Amino acid sequence: MLPRWLLVGCVVLYARPAYQQGAQQCPPPNTMTPCSCTVKKNGLDILCEFTEQQHIQKAMNTLRSKPMIIFYLKLRHNNLAKLPSYIFLGLDIRHLTVHNSSLAVIEDSSLSSIGNKLTQLDVSQNSLATIPTSSFTHLNHLLILNMNHNKVTAVHNRAFMGLDTLEILTLYENRISVVDGEAFKGLEKKLKRLNLGGNDLTAVPQKALALLENLKKLEMQENRIATISEGDFAGLRNLDSLGLAHNQLREVPAQVFSHLTFLNSLELEGNVIQRVDEKAFSGLEENLQYLRLGDNRLHEIPSEALRPLHRLRHLDLRSNNITYISEDAFTGYGDSITFLNLQKNMIHQLPTMGFDNLNSLETLNLQNNKLQHIPEEIMEPILDTLRVVDIMDNPLICDCELAWYEAWLAGLRDRDDEMMQKKRTVCTMVNEHREYSVAKMPLEKMNCKRKPAYGRTSSGPTTCQSISVAANALVVIVIRIL
Repeated sequence: MLPRWLLVGCVVLYARPAYQQGAQQCPPPNTMTPCSCTVKKNGLDILCEFTEQQHIQKAMNTLRSKPMIIFYLKLRHNNLAKLPSYIFLGLDIRHLTVHNSSLAVIEDSSLSSIGNKLTQLDVSQNSLATIPTSSFTHLNHLLILNMNHNKVTAVHNRAFMGLDTLEILTLYENRISVVDGEAFKGLEKKLKRLNLGGNDLTAVPQKALALLENLKKLEMQENRIATISEGDFAGLRNLDSLGLAHNQLREVPAQVFSHLTFLNSLELEGNVIQRVDEKAFSGLEENLQYLRLGDNRLHEIPSEALRPLHRLRHLDLRSNNITYISEDAFTGYGDSITFLNLQKNMIHQLPTMGFDNLNSLETLNLQNNKLQHIPEEIMEPILDTLRVVDIMDNPLICDCELAWYEAWLAGLRDRDDEMMQKKRTVCTMVNEHREYSVAKMPLEKMNCKRKPAYGRTSSGPTTCQSISVAANALVVIVIRIL
């Protein structure tokens, strides 16, 4: 039987209102309507949506009556054109979101009272036309600032002064066409990630970026940048990832990335690039692993530019105008590549020894080209490492040269099996005017020799297995003798 003190404790706990948990306690729901409150591990989670400023102000007054940590305050889908001064006075707020609320003005003192505790501020999808510099000045503990999807047209000098601790700044999908030379002054020490994508930039804001020596990730995709030049990225010596996708670049000139010696990922897809200089990737030899050049206008694989990249693992050349692959297309850098995407080009024929250097290749995408024949002698050097090969949507002819595909598919024993089995890759039997699945060609009727499964299955026990079986038998014999 339970002691009386334990029974009483259970009754008290059971009788506690649902909005009270631990040290934190939500106010009674009727005092917060139409806002809601939930107790989280680190504090209260307050949500106010589809309401007006007066109701939000009332909820803030209620929360102000007792000291408590508001870990999340989310004001979403409201009619809140202006964030008035001291609206959060007396509150301890750590993460503040004012999202999709028609916000156009943040008054100078609206955030000052929470600046010593606020770490994340999200004012995305509103109507802010300028950076509210004076409103941000006191946010000296802020780590993340999200101003995506607003109407900002310019970032002026010292726009973020006071945000000394800021690590992530996102300005995606605004209307920014001007970035002053000292726009990011004050962010030099801590800023790690900057998103300027989806704006109206026509050139790389070199002077402004040069201050950010600790920046790790820079995103400038979906702008109108037509040229990049040597020196554009000088100062970004610690940059790990650079996104220039979906701009209007026509070429990649020599030495343009030479200052980015720690760059690991480079995104150049979705431009109109026709030329890549032989020294375009100078400086990237030691660290570049991911290169995306898809959706451009390349007529050949830029092999000379790629050869120094001896650590390259992921090469995406999809959706270009490549018609031909030279025998030495991957010589000098191919042995480190694990992912190669050549889909949606116009490749008619594969070179006999073109894949010989791709010793680590795991994924090969040749989908939607003009290939009629893919001989085994071309594929044989890479079949033992390949986990995924996509040759769909090619005008393949059913012949004995394709027999390797069935054997390779039969040898798969990894997590990509199911995906590969579901792909319906077909070829045409010319004399029958009929399509067959490449994995189930009538090899006997075609007088083709059926190939054994490649590398991943075995018809008998391995040497180690045989030794193990023999050892176990010996143990049994010894036990019986004893």
